[in-house]
Parts: sequence; C-alpha cells; structure tokens
Amino acid sequence: MATLTPTTIRADLLHSTKQLRDDWDWSVEIRDETGLFRELGLESIDLIALGSMLEEHFDRTLPFAEFLTQARDDRVDDITIGAILEFLVANLTQPAARLA
Repeated sequence: MATLTPTTIRADLLHSTKQLRDDWDWSVEIRDETGLFRELGLESIDLIALGSMLEEHFDRTLPFAEFLTQARDDRVDDITIGAILEFLVANLTQPAARLA
C-alpha cells in the first residue's frame, strides 16, 4: 500500500463513501464540514458499513465502533467527513493490527 497521507486517506474515504450510495446526488460539494447524515443522507447502518469498508480497504482493524460511541456520548448532531478523516489519520499513521 502507498504511503498514507491525509490527502490520500481523504481520497480513499470519499471513494468508500461514494460506494455506499449509488443514488447519492454527486453534485454536492464534499468538504470537511459535510455532514454524513444531514447533507449526504446516510443512515446509521451506512456508517457501520463504511467502517467495515475502510477496515477492508486499509487492511487494518479500526476502533470505528468506539469512534461512533464517543460521537453519541458527546451528543454530536452529525458526523462530518472531517471528523472521520481525523479519526482515520490518527489511526492509520501509527502501527496497528492488520486484519486476519
């Protein structure tokens, strides 16, 4: 796998997110502030699927469930692309367990 940078991780995140929804309005400009629920129309189950897709793509076990639990505990209104990007950068730029 190529060197992971915030730019490459963001591109991979957007690609994976687009794969979830083939009915998505792709004319929406995706920014770090873009909300996955309100602006992109994703549902909770979509976020679980996205977590699995990202683990498979990056061949890493990620604490995605913990990330979502923390967002709920913090009463976050919507999870943004930027929040997931920060989570991925923090978890992918350090050594981690590979998927079996």
